[in-house]
Formats: sequence, structure tokens, C-alpha cells
Amino acid sequence: MTLNRFQRLYLALILAFAGVLSVSGTIALRNVLHLALLLLLLGYLGFAWRTERGRIVRLAAAVPLPVWLWCVYLLIFPFIAPNPAGAWSNMIGKGMWGESILTWLLAWGAFLILGAKRLTLWVLALVSAVPVFIHLGLTVLAWAGVLQPTFYEDPSLQAAGQSLWAVLQDVTLLQTPLPAFPLGFRGIEPMHGNLGYPASQAMCLGLAVMFAARQQGKHRRVIEAGALVALCFVSVVIAQSRAAAYFGLLILAMACVVYVVSVRVQRKPLRLGRGVGLVMAGVGGLCLVFFYHVVSHNPVWYSMGDKVALGFQIERPKDLICDGFTSATSDFVRQSHPDKDQAYVESLIDGLRGDGGRVLLARVGADLSATNPWGWSGGRDAYEYRIAQMCGHVPAMNYSHAHNAWINLILAVGWVGAILYAWVLLRFTKSGWTALKQEQTWAAGLALLLLSIFWLLRGMVDAVYQEHYLEMQAFFLLTLFLNLNSGKPVSK
Repeated sequence: MTLNRFQRLYLALILAFAGVLSVSGTIALRNVLHLALLLLLLGYLGFAWRTERGRIVRLAAAVPLPVWLWCVYLLIFPFIAPNPAGAWSNMIGKGMWGESILTWLLAWGAFLILGAKRLTLWVLALVSAVPVFIHLGLTVLAWAGVLQPTFYEDPSLQAAGQSLWAVLQDVTLLQTPLPAFPLGFRGIEPMHGNLGYPASQAMCLGLAVMFAARQQGKHRRVIEAGALVALCFVSVVIAQSRAAAYFGLLILAMACVVYVVSVRVQRKPLRLGRGVGLVMAGVGGLCLVFFYHVVSHNPVWYSMGDKVALGFQIERPKDLICDGFTSATSDFVRQSHPDKDQAYVESLIDGLRGDGGRVLLARVGADLSATNPWGWSGGRDAYEYRIAQMCGHVPAMNYSHAHNAWINLILAVGWVGAILYAWVLLRFTKSGWTALKQEQTWAAGLALLLLSIFWLLRGMVDAVYQEHYLEMQAFFLLTLFLNLNSGKPVSK
């Protein structure tokens, strides 16, 4: 069905909004797009209510109960919060929870206006990968010496564009190409998460498209989706986003296992064409070889396990966080690794402020969660407030959050809020798994299953239930769910 002008405008704006959700330097653009989309949706509802009331009501009823309860709880939380002023600020002033609620509405509205045929799995995968495309493009420019010194002083898309334009105007401005591949280069992103989360999301969607295309005999789409998955993984390894790389491998493994299990449940023969099989093997092989090459030569990667183990072995994490390191801390680390050289031991000690420190924060945060069941102000600073309160002073290891989204969520909006959001993600997980039993819903089911499990697990090791990450979850999860439950899903 051909889109009218209004639908084409809405499609362009919603894809632009979803694409820049995790791109640095786009907050103003994101807010403008958010507002424009809401106004267009409200206008559409006003004009279409009389003629499409039944469809609007049915689509509203399709939104799962946990999503409704989660949004309602966020709306009433400022009335029951221990810090009402802060809760209102985070709902309306800073807008973290208010914007996330409105993004659930945008996802619903996009499906109402556009339907499944325009918001396909492949389109969603490409939109998710926008930060990856930007990062890889900038990596090539950096390696070739195109990016000027001004870019590295203040990385931005504008600075990258100015560098490229300057070189095109005067080739003598071309910098000396880098002698080695720029591992650790993050482009315009100061935080690796801004690359890791959308890359993982695109991998979930891309793998669903790849396996669905295999079932439908669309070999070209298999190759395209496989290439997208590989590029996403390569991007996070280049950026040295370790958690994202490990989660990428987990997503690959889960997708393969789910594919084999679901095919057996449907009692279909597990057959791969030679070319398709080579593509799938190539995607996995490329990821593993590239990953091993980087990990085996970089202590930042291969020491991660020892650092995390130390975080669990420290007997009194509260003392370390509140009062800082002592000579006893260093002695304990050395005694725990007597066969390691001094440089490696020093890296482990320093790791107690990084990878190991995350474990310490989570252990102390678990105690804080048990003693503060009603949350605080709904803000990301709830952990910082409670830890200072527990220590009686500003802690020596002063972090703004616990690097664990579930602990952050409990301390921000209480156990009720955390349980409701867990219910939201588990509800989507169940819907995805159930959909695997039928061929016509298999692709959307796999995408929803992988993506909901990813966000559920990712929250255990980083702060992902806040700000624009919440908006990513709201838009993509609900869009996939509605794709799955509002007619025949489309994957191409």
C-alpha cells in the first residue's frame, strides 16, 4: 500500500528519531523529533478517532499489561517517593521517566499510523546500526589520516565533516596515515555504551533477519544481514567495548541455539544451503578470529576475569568503597596472584577501580537495596546519595551509579518499580519464545526473544535503565511486540 504524505513524513521522522537515539551530540535533535512526532500523533488521533476508533482501541488493548502498569507506576511514583521534589524533577524537569513513557506512546503510534509493512525487522536492524555505521566510517577516515587535529580535540560529526571537506579542498592537509589500526578509537562517542548497546540491538535484529531469510530461500538477504551482524561485532571490538563484545558472542550463540531448537520443535529438517551455510559460518568465524586476535594481545581484555574475581574475593567491600585502598588491599592482591609479575599485579590493583570495582559496587548496592525498598527520587543519583549516607561522608570510591541497572532501579524507584520492569522484559521474552512455534511469526519472535533477553541480562552489568537507553528499549521492544501480535509479521 502506498503511503500518503502524512505517513511518509511520520516514517521519516520516526526512523530519524530511532537512528539518533544513541548518537552523541544529538540530544537537541532527538528532543525536537520526539516533540514533532508526538504532535503529529495527537493530530492523527484527533482526526481519525471517529473513523478508526475500533482499530485504535484494539491496538491499545494489544499493549501488554506489564507495560501499562509500569507506566502508571512511574506516573504515581512522585506522589509516594521518599524525595517527591526530586521525583517530580526526574519525571518532568529532567524528563527521564516522562520521556520514556512518551516513547512507549510513540512506538504504539508508529505502528498505528504505519503498520508492520513499513517497520520491518530489516528496517529496524539498519536503523539500530546507525551509530555503528558512523563509527566504522570515522575509523576508516582516522586510519587514512583524513581527520584533522581539531577533530581529536573535540570529536563531533561536525568536526568530522569539516575535516573531510578540508581534505577534499586541499589534499595537502591529509595527515600521515596511522601506523597501526586504531584499536580503541570510538569516533564521536565518549562512552563505549553508545556504540555497544545499539550494536547489540542491531545484532539481535540482524540475526533474526538472517535466519528468516535462510528459511525463505533469500540468499542475498542472508548475506546482507550476515554482513551487518559482522560489522556490528567488529565495531564494538575496535572500540574496545569489552562487555558489548562478550554480549555479542552470547547473542550469536543464543541465536544459533534457538534456531536449532525451534526447527526441531516445528519438526522441520535442519537444512542449510551450501552458500547460506558458508555465510553463517563466515559471520561466526570472522567474529571469533577478530575477537581472539585483539583479546590475546591486550591485557585490558585478558585480565578482566582476574579483576572481576578480586571484586568477589574482597571481604569487606563497604570499607574499601568508603575509606579507599590501604596497604592491606595491595598485599591481598599480590598474595592472590603470586605467580604474576609486578606490572600485572599493579593492573589488578588498579582494576579494583574498574572491572573489580563494579563487583564491589554491586555487592554494596545489594545491601543498600535491601534497606531502601521504596527508592528515593527516581534519579540516577540515588546510589550516590545512599552510599554517601551509609559511609557518613563522601566515599573514597565515589561513583554516580552502581554499574548495575537493577540496583540503580531499586534505589531510584523502589522494589515495586524494579519488579514491574522485570515483568515487562519477561513478558516480551515469553511472547518471543511462544512465537517461535509458528512459522509465520518465527522471525519477529526470534528478534523479540533475543532483544528482550539482551536488555534483561545487560542490566546486570551496567546502567541501562535510564535516559535514552530506556527510550531505545521502549521503541524497539514494543514495535517488535506489535509487529508480532497485530497481523502477519514482516521481516524483509
